[in-house]
Amino acid sequence: MPEDKQMEKKPLVTVLTPTYNRVHLLETLVQSLCRQSAQDFQWLVVDDGSTDGTEQYFAELKKRELPFAWEYHRQENGGKHTALNAAHPYIQGELVLILDSDDYLTDDAIETIKTDWPKYRGRDDLCGLNYFREKPDGKNISAENPEDFYVANYVDYIINNRIRGDHCEVVRADLLKASLFPVYPGERFMAESWLWNTVAAQHQWVYRNKAIYVCEYLEGGLTKSGRALRMKCPYGMMDDCRKHFTNRVCVKVRLKEMLLYWVYAHCAGYSFTKTMETSGRPAGMALMALPGALVYSYWKKKYLGEKK
Repeated sequence: MPEDKQMEKKPLVTVLTPTYNRVHLLETLVQSLCRQSAQDFQWLVVDDGSTDGTEQYFAELKKRELPFAWEYHRQENGGKHTALNAAHPYIQGELVLILDSDDYLTDDAIETIKTDWPKYRGRDDLCGLNYFREKPDGKNISAENPEDFYVANYVDYIINNRIRGDHCEVVRADLLKASLFPVYPGERFMAESWLWNTVAAQHQWVYRNKAIYVCEYLEGGLTKSGRALRMKCPYGMMDDCRKHFTNRVCVKVRLKEMLLYWVYAHCAGYSFTKTMETSGRPAGMALMALPGALVYSYWKKKYLGEKK
């Protein structure tokens, strides 16, 4: 199906792929989409200023007959979060699945979503479906839920229980579009957890004990880049920390995020007073001021290679 062919009706699912210099992996992703048992979805790609031939790859892809509708857009490099923001006007689906360009889907991913969502469509308290991720060998990297089709809030269930392991979130498009990532000059990273915390403020997920997303964390990817990248993007990280300062978040997690806020505030060059004022939680922040300063000093040397 040509890139610019209009679908007769809007698809249920938009598979959204922000990509940056992953041209050598894109064909694996494309083949996984071609194998989908249900093909009535939109694949939307936002190229975040790749320099490795990604644009040429998609120019060639136009010449191929793909069984699904797709479109490609390119922007100047600004980071994954800005690519997700840029995608909003082009999203056609009722639901959005963010699929990184170094990952791919199981063959029944779209069909699974199409089967599951009608059971819950129309419930304003739900933000979408939440599935497992797995490694290429089939091993789950997501924690088992208490039961299949388990309805719970992200903060109450995942954050407060400190459940580890990434998930595959299939979120309502209207909520995604209402949650633009903040963008700061010079910062090319924003934690995706900011989005899920924003959406979770008033909504619950339907958690499923089923994997539809296959990933392998690569060297150089956002997940592997780790602490140094976050320390170089402190304003966005402080925004992410503040999402945890609500009383709904348990005290242990809240204090941990306050400690991190101090670390990133030091990275941003904030004064003590400015850090306290911008946090909005002076009492708890006062408790974490010294630990935050010590952690910042240690991490600065370890991850940035700088002495205090």
